[in-house]
Amino acid sequence: MGNNLGVITMELYLVRHGQSKANAAHILQGAKVDTALTSEGCQQAELTKERLLDQHFDRVYVSPLHRASETAKIIVGQSTTLTFDSRLVEFDYGSWDGQKIEDLLDQYPEYFHDPVYFSQSWKVSGGERYQQAQTRLKHFMDDLNGDADEKVLVVSHGMTIKLWVAQLLGLKHPENLAEPANASVTKISLTNGQPILKIYGG
Repeated sequence: MGNNLGVITMELYLVRHGQSKANAAHILQGAKVDTALTSEGCQQAELTKERLLDQHFDRVYVSPLHRASETAKIIVGQSTTLTFDSRLVEFDYGSWDGQKIEDLLDQYPEYFHDPVYFSQSWKVSGGERYQQAQTRLKHFMDDLNGDADEKVLVVSHGMTIKLWVAQLLGLKHPENLAEPANASVTKISLTNGQPILKIYGG
């Protein structure tokens, strides 16, 4: 629990879901497309379970998309209470959702070869802007902050975690961060709300 000096530390573990069928097929998968884990994705989640076996999580939050909930259930088991929150869903790629990445590269090479330019993809795809995704994540964090020391597990998505970390660290250019790998762990320690990045996509 929080100590008498009023110092409260939250350890936030952000896990990307394991490989999904869309990932394996090189399909851009955002908020609208939702495929199950592959057998490799399940194995990845099992390895993450082993990595986190010694951690006791006070709360577990999960994106309601199937690939994330499937990953979470593998990591923490069926008996653990999961809290689903729609603010944790993947970035919405608009009309690009569900399309082959190879086809998008052919049609819109400038967006995919320049990470800075990709932040403007909403102008073509009709999808989310980075700021929109970060606003919903900020609202989630505002609701998450408690008054005691806690370890919190969040199972979410690659672009979502990337934008979230950039927001927490005050990075103006999220494109400088790579998306974390499937079933990877990102750990952020927040002491009285001040974030320190301990692991990114490890």
